[in-house]
Amino acid sequence: MRQKVGDLIVRAPVDGQLTSLDAEPGQNKNKGERLGQLDVMGDYKVRVDVDEHYINRIYNGLEGIASIGGKDYTLTIKKVYTQVANGKFSVDMAFESKAPEGIRRGQTLQIRLALSDETKALLLARGGFYNKTGGRWVYKLSKDGSVAYKTDIELGRQNPDYFEVISGLKPGDKIVTSSYENYGEDMQELVIKQ
Repeated sequence: MRQKVGDLIVRAPVDGQLTSLDAEPGQNKNKGERLGQLDVMGDYKVRVDVDEHYINRIYNGLEGIASIGGKDYTLTIKKVYTQVANGKFSVDMAFESKAPEGIRRGQTLQIRLALSDETKALLLARGGFYNKTGGRWVYKLSKDGSVAYKTDIELGRQNPDYFEVISGLKPGDKIVTSSYENYGEDMQELVIKQ
């Protein structure tokens, strides 16, 4: 009898916190059937969705950086899932050192992946101008800042904060980055009043 009662005790394969239980009183469960979810505290896996455009540049061992609570933490890709759904594919990442204190299951993190070697580039902050021009031209300020002239540019790579400028601007040039929606397509210059 004691043996049969002992067989009714459910034991998890690892220590952790039970975060969901999929069982009701009186319900029958078969051997090997899922009962719930057990989270191993302090051992986190991060699932990252990446745009399919980058699928040929993502590989196991690629490092990324997440800023959490003002500190940077390094993560490494451990597994790449190459199935594409809705224009994205997934990768699993793990913290290189100890996971940060206070993170929880389901929390969203912003991770920066270095997809190419470091290069020197002229950067232009993202702004509302891009919606109207598609990055083909901008209003560049004159030296005295009184007039902004329509100037053709060419943009290259981009990230969530900046565009890479390939041609049309030099270091130190100032442009109008706000939205151009109120200006007509044929407007060649803006007079700046301060």
